[in-house]
Amino acid sequence: MILMPGANVALESVRCEMVLTCSRAGALGDYAGLALLAVDDQRQPVGEPALMHAPQPWLAWHDTVGVARFTLALEQLPAHCERVLLVLYVFGALGPLRELGSFQLKVGAQIEHSLALAEYGDGAMVIAEVYRRNDQWKIRALAEASAYGLGALARRMGLPLDDRHPQRTQPEASDDSTARQGATGTGFAVSAQHILTCAHVIEGLEQLSITSFDGRYKAESVVVDRKNDLALLRVIGAPPLSPLTFREGMGCELGESVVTLGFPLAGLAGGGVQVSQGVVSGLFGLRDDASLMQFTAPIQPGSSGSPVFDPQGLVGGLVTSSMADAQNMNFAVKSALVLAFLEAAGVPAQRGRGERSLSTPQLVRASQAGLWRIDASHLQ
Repeated sequence: MILMPGANVALESVRCEMVLTCSRAGALGDYAGLALLAVDDQRQPVGEPALMHAPQPWLAWHDTVGVARFTLALEQLPAHCERVLLVLYVFGALGPLRELGSFQLKVGAQIEHSLALAEYGDGAMVIAEVYRRNDQWKIRALAEASAYGLGALARRMGLPLDDRHPQRTQPEASDDSTARQGATGTGFAVSAQHILTCAHVIEGLEQLSITSFDGRYKAESVVVDRKNDLALLRVIGAPPLSPLTFREGMGCELGESVVTLGFPLAGLAGGGVQVSQGVVSGLFGLRDDASLMQFTAPIQPGSSGSPVFDPQGLVGGLVTSSMADAQNMNFAVKSALVLAFLEAAGVPAQRGRGERSLSTPQLVRASQAGLWRIDASHLQ
């Protein structure tokens, strides 16, 4: 039986023999890995993950060299586990899934799920979930991509997870270090001295700086909210910044046009601000997460922390994550939550109501001075 994304079928046994292969020979275990996450019905973690180099009592690996061959023992899953997510990911989110070519997942001798990955520039994807309904275990084929890799996906679930290659970590590293040598993202001014960005951009990296055509300055982390993926930075030695203005009221409306400005793929797409346009396609995130809104403006790695502007040039949200499927599902933290975060941090953000719509060039000209590229790295 060939499963297309979204299709499901009942499992015949509580012990499932599975095999995952990719068309790029040898990529599994070297470039990419497979993680199985035990979660409840709300996709909240209920136990430690099973990685290709880290088995669990409910999962045994038989082969992890160029192939992932394993046995899932459903009767041994942790208490309250209702689902097991199968996540294909690139180690350290250091490249795109498309480098794998395609994958094929076989369950026993009769179930198969495969997908070409040429269009996926993401770092991780939930390729399937095993779930329980009315005491019957089933498997559903999925293609839920995460632009920023397994670590960011797990972080949204409240699960700290090291997605580095197990043999490529630094042997002398201290406990609070990470294999990431650096990261870039986008931030925007929220006061004369403060920049707002995503927590996952700076996580584990101590040396922070901001850059624009106005110069390059050092920054330091002030407050980090990992659950909502928000980070407030204080800029050191820079002249007063040009803070952007947040939208007052209930936030963006369903179907409203939006524009994002940021620094995606820094070093590849040039040093200037990149513009993308779309609409608000949903007022909630996955599993009815009321802290997020969904939008269709295209984003790329490096877009994290970008402001989402309404037609009046006011900030309605902050870009945080993406599920790059055919629907172009991208997510932003709503402005109301961002404003609550800033208020708790003692930063009086500017708020306003737009009186007239701006053209996209007008919006860019009005906002560009408040946009900054974030560069994060280890201390030298």
